[in-house]
Amino acid sequence: MHPAQTYALTVDVHTLETFRALVEAIIPNTPALSVYGAEQSAGAVDLCIHEYMIWELDHNLSLVLGFYLTVVPLSASTATMLNASAVQFVASGQAQCAPNSSIWESSPFSSLSPVDRIRVLAMLEQLNVDLGAFPPPYRDDGGFVRFMVDFLNRQTMFGYYSEWSAYGTTRLATPTERRLESFPLSWRQVGYPGVVPGYRALRGYLLTIVRKGGESTIE
Repeated sequence: MHPAQTYALTVDVHTLETFRALVEAIIPNTPALSVYGAEQSAGAVDLCIHEYMIWELDHNLSLVLGFYLTVVPLSASTATMLNASAVQFVASGQAQCAPNSSIWESSPFSSLSPVDRIRVLAMLEQLNVDLGAFPPPYRDDGGFVRFMVDFLNRQTMFGYYSEWSAYGTTRLATPTERRLESFPLSWRQVGYPGVVPGYRALRGYLLTIVRKGGESTIE
């Protein structure tokens, strides 16, 4: 079995549903204006950014454990934090729309309307939550909760405008095994031509140096 398929099987379905709902709320599928005019913009779910977020949280964030920085898988605990926050959000009477009861048990966060999901993120950012109800490493750690809310917003945007979606069937493999299978839709939307060998790069500035004796050199 390909490593990408093996990793996909390790992701809990509740975690997958929660992150799909997260990125859908941040970058929905809506008409957008690109450099080529109005067109339908693919949403984050269309480009599998929920899978990108799970991969990043499980492989690229480190925590200090004892005396050492250690990569700690964080997707499952982050999904649990979002779901616990959604429960508190609904219990406090702040929901503008009734949750979808058919998926509430599986993922309370996913059961909320996209607008209410964003409001849950705002509630987390403001720490208007019971931190003691969260799993480690978020329990009673408001600083880390705020960091993660910022990360979720920024990283969703970063993943959307990266080459992630173009990796296709190799996207869940290790970075060295990934291969571009197409041109990223988000790059086409903003008119980015992609990586081209030979782009000019700044290598410094020309300086005229006057040395002792009056002679000048350009370096």
